[in-house]
Amino acid sequence: MIHLETSLKEYNAAKAKDNTLDIFKCFETTSHKISPAWDTRDYVAVNPLFGLRHQKFINGINTIKASSGLELLPKSDYFNQKFIQGHITLRDLEEALKIFYSQNLNSSEIKITVKELIDFISNNRSEISEPNFKCISDVDSLKAKAMTKFTQQQVSKWAAAYFDETQAAWKIPTHKMGFYAWWKSLVIHDPEFAKISLNSKNYLKALPDTSNAALEILTDKIKTRKDLSAENLANYFYRLLLSVNGWTSYFKKFEFEAHRSNQQVSPIKPVSVLDLMLVRMSYDVCLLDEVEDSDLDDIFVSHNALDITTIKGYIWLLALESSYRRQLETAVLSHSREVDSNKSYEAQMVFCIDVRSEVVRRHLENHCERIQTLGFAGFFGLPIAIKGLGHAESDPQCPVLLNADLEIIETSKDNSEIINAKKLHYVDNVRRTKSITTAANAGFSFVETFGLSYIYKILKASMNLGQPNLDFVNLGLSKKEKSSLHFNLSKIDLVAKTNLAFGALNNMGLTKDFSPLVFLVGHGSESSNNPYAAALDCGACAGHNGYGNARFLAVILNDINVREQLKAKNIYLPEGTYFISAWHNTTKDQLIFSEPPIDNFEHSELFEKLKQQFNEALRHSQLERSKLLFVDQDLSHDALKSRLDEKAKDWSEIRPEWGLARNASFIVGRRSLTRGLDLKGRSFLHDYDASQDPDLAKLELIMTAPMIVTNWINMQYYASTIDPVNFGTGNKVLNNVMGGIGCIQGNASDLLIGLSEQSVRLNGEYFHEPLRLQVFIEAEVAAIQKIISKHKMVEELIHNNWLVVISIDPTTMKFSMI
Repeated sequence: MIHLETSLKEYNAAKAKDNTLDIFKCFETTSHKISPAWDTRDYVAVNPLFGLRHQKFINGINTIKASSGLELLPKSDYFNQKFIQGHITLRDLEEALKIFYSQNLNSSEIKITVKELIDFISNNRSEISEPNFKCISDVDSLKAKAMTKFTQQQVSKWAAAYFDETQAAWKIPTHKMGFYAWWKSLVIHDPEFAKISLNSKNYLKALPDTSNAALEILTDKIKTRKDLSAENLANYFYRLLLSVNGWTSYFKKFEFEAHRSNQQVSPIKPVSVLDLMLVRMSYDVCLLDEVEDSDLDDIFVSHNALDITTIKGYIWLLALESSYRRQLETAVLSHSREVDSNKSYEAQMVFCIDVRSEVVRRHLENHCERIQTLGFAGFFGLPIAIKGLGHAESDPQCPVLLNADLEIIETSKDNSEIINAKKLHYVDNVRRTKSITTAANAGFSFVETFGLSYIYKILKASMNLGQPNLDFVNLGLSKKEKSSLHFNLSKIDLVAKTNLAFGALNNMGLTKDFSPLVFLVGHGSESSNNPYAAALDCGACAGHNGYGNARFLAVILNDINVREQLKAKNIYLPEGTYFISAWHNTTKDQLIFSEPPIDNFEHSELFEKLKQQFNEALRHSQLERSKLLFVDQDLSHDALKSRLDEKAKDWSEIRPEWGLARNASFIVGRRSLTRGLDLKGRSFLHDYDASQDPDLAKLELIMTAPMIVTNWINMQYYASTIDPVNFGTGNKVLNNVMGGIGCIQGNASDLLIGLSEQSVRLNGEYFHEPLRLQVFIEAEVAAIQKIISKHKMVEELIHNNWLVVISIDPTTMKFSMI
């Protein structure tokens, strides 16, 4: 073996004689365990353990525990509270034991009794322990120096500088270099790097610029001190990556998007997870001289078996899920009813499957008997990106699992060039002010020049009169100017429009019996001073407001030429049917309509009548959700609306809404299953009629797209609830935006991913109930199994217990766990 200082030529010669360890295969195995994470602009909900889906859920959380010391099962005292309150019963525990042994046949020799499980929850276990798999900076002799924390901060500092999106006043150019090569060219001038060890700069100079060669040399340096197996090395790599998990996940995003687009490297940034690990590993290897050989025996360890504590905690999770399932099954069986198929409706309303839509749909149906609501993925099946007028880039408006193949351009009906110039002028002013405020002498010149003028802005924001994030997106336009914006569809041919229209109507099951008015309702949140605003928007629209998709679909469905073409596909849209787009503002529980110029008097009259009914239904929806936000329930309707408006505009508001907290189930089936049933805003609802899907094409689409998206949302809330510090963004009050792409905690930390404590916890306790997604599908077991067998990702998620699927037989109403 050779030393780091050996020349690359000599190294390659030595390597040719030693092929006992495939370093790159070890890294590839490790890299597959990492899940992607997006920046705050496109804050897509992601299952942070998605990369571990090839393992069973219990083994996946055990892998995290072994590699980071973090516990990803709910606290024992939480289970104890649920047991005392009767939410978990002895029956649930017995059912959980049966499920556990059926999932883990090799655990039959482990005998666990109900009594042992009850004894277990009386002893609250720690949420953090020592990781089994360590890196060099973790060894005991370096703990006093907090080297793991130090290197985490250093990597974070460099990554933030590399990815900076106009936040830094003085940006370091990257010259389109990969992250590792860029870091290596600059870190030699960083005095912090020299603090690691006396030889750190010598080690750095000997490293090649290319990533693959650097990985081999760094690994070989360790091998001079310790023999490594493939399992040892893979565990070591994983520990390195988890020590900077936030940035690792962000780097993985670029690989994920490149792979989705069938590209080798992301066209946006030439970066890879390997680049990041090399930087992290370089800091680690420089510490080799600081540790003894005996310390290395504690680092490179092999497989970590399941411990009894993890098993018992998992069985309690199964019991909690069994309790929820039992209650929901009972409710569905007792409340489900047939809907009169001959009944005519004055209006049909298509909502996103989002759990917040369940509340609104329920109240609309309760107060408006002649309204039919449907649930469909909020992007309406449109693989589009929308480029706002004057925006430099377009925003994807579909799940990140899909490519946005079609770009929709926004323009203005009148004075398009003037409005575009106004937007650009607004942006220039913001940038100019920012450059002054962040300049080195800002503390003196800015205050003297602009200080008094900012008093008004501060007072205005303090009185909740400031504008929320939404208006910033519109970049200073007046209400009249915004109303003139529309989509320019001249470059989209009739065939493309027709195919999109047919796909949307067919997949949502809306192909006949159309009402005079059909509302397409996208949703989005509204908040001020909130870097994570996108986390409250539509998960199916890549963390954006779904209103744009609704607007686009309504336009093409009202197109006479599209309607004529749809006849050839056996969809006949009556002349008397009109489509209207709307936005469900989830913070305020309001419906904002596109206010279309309806020429038909009867339509106009019906529209005005329906809006009055909507207002009454929304009032009840506002009351229901405001209880969870501790808003005074004795307020008048107008006062309640004002209070919700204030929450949206308040720059100090830490919880404008609860978002998708407490989500627990995804119900796929006819509305008759759940219409009239109070699901308490915990269920994603997707309409599906098995009798209208003979080839299972619709079910396949649901299980390969919306089900994956809801799993990602559910697991993001799960992990953020249990560990908001390491798998969430911690306390929102202490977050600082870094690089314009994400946040750190305080003045230094890893990049934060997931949700804040304020989104999932209340007074330090779980507000979101940490359950894996319970998927109820109204289809025969054989049909569901057929879809599972066709898609590896779906098979992994279901067979490895990352979500739970229950069949509801459409004929017998029998519930069967898959």
